[in-house]
Amino acid sequence: MKGALIYFSGTGNTKYVIKKFNEEFKNKNINCDLIDIDTNTNLDCKYDFYVFGAPIHAEMFPKNFITWVRKNVKNVTSKKCIIFSTQASNKGTGAEELNLILKEKGMDVVIEDFIKMPNNYYIVPMFKETPEEEKKSIKINTNKKISKLVNTFLKGNKNVKHISKFRVNLGKVSYKFFYMYSKNWAKKKLSVDESICTHCGKCVKECPTNNIKLSNGKITFNSNCISCQRCLNKCPVNAFRYKKEKFKQYKF
Repeated sequence: MKGALIYFSGTGNTKYVIKKFNEEFKNKNINCDLIDIDTNTNLDCKYDFYVFGAPIHAEMFPKNFITWVRKNVKNVTSKKCIIFSTQASNKGTGAEELNLILKEKGMDVVIEDFIKMPNNYYIVPMFKETPEEEKKSIKINTNKKISKLVNTFLKGNKNVKHISKFRVNLGKVSYKFFYMYSKNWAKKKLSVDESICTHCGKCVKECPTNNIKLSNGKITFNSNCISCQRCLNKCPVNAFRYKKEKFKQYKF
């Protein structure tokens, strides 16, 4: 058997989870390819199963992830797959939306679940950073849950946590407003401390929507942001500022 582990990750939570899935399958002598949608657009049908994962943004999977799946995942016949979402709370309707898309492509979704992770959106005052002790507990529980899901999958059992159509539709409305707000989020909220910025260009390269430009030694933003916060947290010198204030980078 060989699997495709397809994911999008902003601050690193989903990347951590997908790597744990890879480790669990490897322990079962099953090889997998890790497919980051930011760098890979070539997906063939050679795989025996698929795993899809992304963070929840305002109830839904990010638009760039859904668009990639619609465009790059080909129609297949009864290929089994796992869908998971990462978020700070046990909710989110993105996995259910993706479930419907994959079924249209002929896939058999046998696992659909939430993976609770530390809050990485504490840049906004209404959300709080997860305490360090709780982060340790979350990591232990996450590892156990992934191991359990892989065992369930390989035994041929199902674990699908369906969300009601009403909740999915409500999530779509919520995400629509979030998406419109996010487009100019970086342009309105972020700035760069030019006294420490090294103009390395990492933020430009890392941005999943090509929203950041480096020209004449100056960082500027377009109107295509999705508030994934990757630029904030990946900057090697922490040069980004939120509302002109220094930001504590998220690490997990």
